[in-house]
Amino acid sequence: MTFSCVIFFIHLRVALLLGFAVAAVGFLLIAPPITQDPGYHSFADHRSLWGVPNFWNVVSNLPFLLVAFYGLHALRSSAAFSATWERGAYCALLAGVALVAFGSAYYHAWPDNTTLVWDRLPMAVVFMALLATAIGERISMTIRRLMLVPLILLGVASVLYWRATGDLRPYIVVQFYPMVAIPLMLFLSRYTGSAAIGAMIGLYALAKLLELFDSQIGAELATGGHPGKHLAGAGAMFCYVQMVRRRRILKY
Repeated sequence: MTFSCVIFFIHLRVALLLGFAVAAVGFLLIAPPITQDPGYHSFADHRSLWGVPNFWNVVSNLPFLLVAFYGLHALRSSAAFSATWERGAYCALLAGVALVAFGSAYYHAWPDNTTLVWDRLPMAVVFMALLATAIGERISMTIRRLMLVPLILLGVASVLYWRATGDLRPYIVVQFYPMVAIPLMLFLSRYTGSAAIGAMIGLYALAKLLELFDSQIGAELATGGHPGKHLAGAGAMFCYVQMVRRRRILKY
């Protein structure tokens, strides 16, 4: 492939990213408010073990904390980051993953809209940190440096907006836009290891399916599908931190 073709495909993917961003804004302006379904809090597993309510839905969040600690090993690598400030962005991501373990466990112990806030806040941080990181690695380091904090604040604001108004639309955009945008940038990285990003997205899709079919799986397995969702989500983040730990800067 010629250099001019590479530039063309880069510009095409950037145009698609901007197009999806415009579509997301259009969704926020046109779609009616989306409220939280009260049935969302009814999970297949209601059993308590050793004094822990909804035991498997709670303890299945532990892998998020383990992945966050495992991810710290990448900070020792001199080849995993091309700029010093990238380490700070990576730490923000790991902090979000670690807090998911606590926030999600707290929510699943006493599931309602109030505790769900503490589940969604760290997830919003993770989604936005991943998006900012992908932009930096695959389009522009300068743009990522400028957008990291605003994107994280936007993610947090989407959850607080839902809590204040009951409208889920901004949080839906925060959750799903990165999963659309990152695949478009998949082969534009300045680092090795892009295949791990594909695995991460695949496991995230599996997590959403397990969440969706929690009750149906519960008819076959007493635990339901939600603990599997947590394991798949933690597995997705493991793919990412493992990629960061092993990656190297590409030399053309």
